[in-house]
Amino acid sequence: MGVRIVAAIMAITGIVMMAYADNFHTDSIIGVAFAVGSASTSALYKVLFKMFLGSANFGEAAHFVSTLGFFNLIFVSFTPVILYFTKVEHWSSFAALPWGYLCGMAGLWLAFNILVNVGVVLTYPILISIGTVLSVPGNAAVDLLKQEVIFNVVRLAATIVICIGFLLMLLPEEWDEITLRFINSLKEKKSEEHVEDITDSSVHLRTRSRANGTVSIPLA
Repeated sequence: MGVRIVAAIMAITGIVMMAYADNFHTDSIIGVAFAVGSASTSALYKVLFKMFLGSANFGEAAHFVSTLGFFNLIFVSFTPVILYFTKVEHWSSFAALPWGYLCGMAGLWLAFNILVNVGVVLTYPILISIGTVLSVPGNAAVDLLKQEVIFNVVRLAATIVICIGFLLMLLPEEWDEITLRFINSLKEKKSEEHVEDITDSSVHLRTRSRANGTVSIPLA
């Protein structure tokens, strides 16, 4: 549990460092709040998914993704409409909307959910987690190449901190006991090799003594 807390703190620290790299503008602070809320909600979703479904098979995972998309279509679609009629958001003409970016984001988000929920059934969960970790430096590389974002030292450190925090989340619950057992096994193996070396040297000394016709008493 302690490692999970440290990993969460490191992830939040990385997000705050990202905002610091943007000089803490008002939009950056709002973005940090949304990012932390999104990460917390995503973590809650994954915990509830594991709690209620557990190790789902391919059919159950496909049914879950379909049901999730249906409920998103029904309930989430009303959110922008409500914001529009309550004058919170002001829409411009539909021709001015970036439909290419919106459709691309929706397609990538759909592919992400399918790969995460169905890929866990088809392959090892560790591979899905590593793919999620690689998305952080991947997004940074896209920003650097396409948007020409200045990737300073703070932003690089924030990316590394976020990746380390995510990798800590991949550690098993008994990681400390497993590490201690591994260290003890290495110590026992070294001690056994040391005893074997002493035994071999003692046998070699006795053989040479007999060949020379002398008697030698090896030290214990």
